[in-house]
Amino acid sequence: MSTDRSTFSARSQPTTTPRTVLRPTTNKGRHAMQTARRGTASHRVQVAVRIRPMSRFDEPNSQEVVNVEDSCVVVSKDTERERRFNYDFVFTETQDVVYDCIGRPMLADAFDGYNVCLFAYGQTGSGKTYSILGPPTAPPQGGRDTDGIIPRFCRDMFALAQEKLEEDPTLNVKISMSYIEIYNEKVRDLLEKRKSRNVELSELDLRETPDKKVYVENLSVHTVINYERIKKLLDYGNSQRQVAEHKMNEASSRSHSIVRFYLSQTHTKETNNGLVEPCGPEKRDMESILTLVDLAGSERQSKTEATGEQFVESKNINRSLLMLGRALNSFSENSSHVPLRESKLTRLLSESFGGNARTWMLACVSPSAYNYSETISTLEYASNAKAITNKAKVNSIQQRLELNALREQYARLDALYNQEREKNKRLTAELDIIRNSHAMLTADSSMLKKSLQQSKQREDVLMYDLDTTRGKVSELQQATRQAQQLCSVPSREGDACMYIGRAKVSLRNIIEQTSNYLTLPLLTTADVVDTNQQPVLIVNIYPVDCKGCSTLDNVKGTPKDLLGHRVDFVVHILSAKGLPKKYSHCVYCKYVYKWAEKDSYKTTDVHNDTDPEFDFKKRFAFSKMNQSLVDYFMSDNVITFEVVGQANPETAHTN
Repeated sequence: MSTDRSTFSARSQPTTTPRTVLRPTTNKGRHAMQTARRGTASHRVQVAVRIRPMSRFDEPNSQEVVNVEDSCVVVSKDTERERRFNYDFVFTETQDVVYDCIGRPMLADAFDGYNVCLFAYGQTGSGKTYSILGPPTAPPQGGRDTDGIIPRFCRDMFALAQEKLEEDPTLNVKISMSYIEIYNEKVRDLLEKRKSRNVELSELDLRETPDKKVYVENLSVHTVINYERIKKLLDYGNSQRQVAEHKMNEASSRSHSIVRFYLSQTHTKETNNGLVEPCGPEKRDMESILTLVDLAGSERQSKTEATGEQFVESKNINRSLLMLGRALNSFSENSSHVPLRESKLTRLLSESFGGNARTWMLACVSPSAYNYSETISTLEYASNAKAITNKAKVNSIQQRLELNALREQYARLDALYNQEREKNKRLTAELDIIRNSHAMLTADSSMLKKSLQQSKQREDVLMYDLDTTRGKVSELQQATRQAQQLCSVPSREGDACMYIGRAKVSLRNIIEQTSNYLTLPLLTTADVVDTNQQPVLIVNIYPVDCKGCSTLDNVKGTPKDLLGHRVDFVVHILSAKGLPKKYSHCVYCKYVYKWAEKDSYKTTDVHNDTDPEFDFKKRFAFSKMNQSLVDYFMSDNVITFEVVGQANPETAHTN
């Protein structure tokens, strides 16, 4: 159950009162708060050593062998070499100083959202329980100077919660606690309600969460709203704890005890309709666990003279402390394997060493030479703990909606779901229609593409047939014109008055993008008895670009490379050689394309020259080459040249 804000007398308006709870009362404590670790991701275990005064349990006339130099413990015994140990704090002062240096920084870290842990270690009778809880008997009325860390910590925890509640009216603080002991490797709930003192406390099992966090199954957790409630629970738990008297301690703890406080800080606000809901992300909800451990002291049977059941207890205590020491050594050496499962104590403290916690160790020692070996062992134990680095982090918790808010949200989401489901049905039906239409359109498109492809194929065939027909028509037209010209020239006694020499040429070189300088023999039916030389026509056909510049260097590659491209070329008629002198009166050259024979091109007339120079250029352009044109250019008969020579009419008639 969560703590009611009225428990801490929270005001409705925030206040700016400084947090006096965290203000140390001693110089050493003020220094500790100023140098307290804050804000880093990993934190070394803080180690403090407390040296108790000489007591009646020390050997009579025993020498004091432990001294203090600032934060250094110096152990010097006549028969041993001097040993020095450095720690974060060394205490020889009162309870106030110990709490200022350890308790207040722990409290500040806990309210900042960190898990914190303090464990006290040392031989039996070294002052651990006194430092943690205080003297076994209650002090006089109003006297709190001898109170240990836990009573002071609990009082200040509620005082600090009150101050934070006054500063922030949206804050809710919940504090609960548990109290267990580990006796002879049995975990027991010290707050268990027993029907009789003769009935032994129940043994509880340890379990692990999916994220490997260890917890005690069926452990009772009690909500506390003030210090008086905590004190009653602590007194009840202490009354059930195993203690006994022996030669070294009149109230020796026979078990390890662990007090845990669970601190939760959440923020809520009241809406206009009276509902309670979480605040926005600017308010950070946090939870933390405060673990306070009072370890049973290590014992030597030769000194305690324990027998029977006490001897069994001593063996179990020493064994669990040995397992804890091995775990500390592994942590300090960054070993890949840490033996945490060797004892229940190490399993329960697994998060306090190398895990998500800020940890303090309070090592208590005796200054007497009688306890020299135990003191050295404790100091070495503490040095190993000092080398351990934890990975503490702020424990944020998700805000929890109230039940009514969750129900309203569920109703809204359910209605929205139904709307979206109906909408989805409509969209699914529309999608099916669209899919069917798409399938039909796809089929129609395929048919149209197939028909278009067939049409293109038919068009290519027709274009080829048309080109062939045009060529044949052109040849017939040319033959007709020649016949007409021959018929129009008068003749006498069978002598011809006109010479026509023909030559045909391909445009294969244009497709191949090369120059073609040709000397073409002229074929004729006329009788050329007055010359011993074969008449020839000299032409040059070469490709050019759209500006008229030669493209001989820009070779396309294959005829297919020209498909779809523009093709320009020049036909240059240079001259004719070896024409019959009889027909040199008037000479010219003309040529036609088989592709389009209706168009013919003619040079200027040259008179009285058997080797006429024509120098006639004509540029042609095809804007887009198709396969029919390529095939046409590659054929043998593309351009037909005719060199026409006429005899002198007067000479022809006189002859």
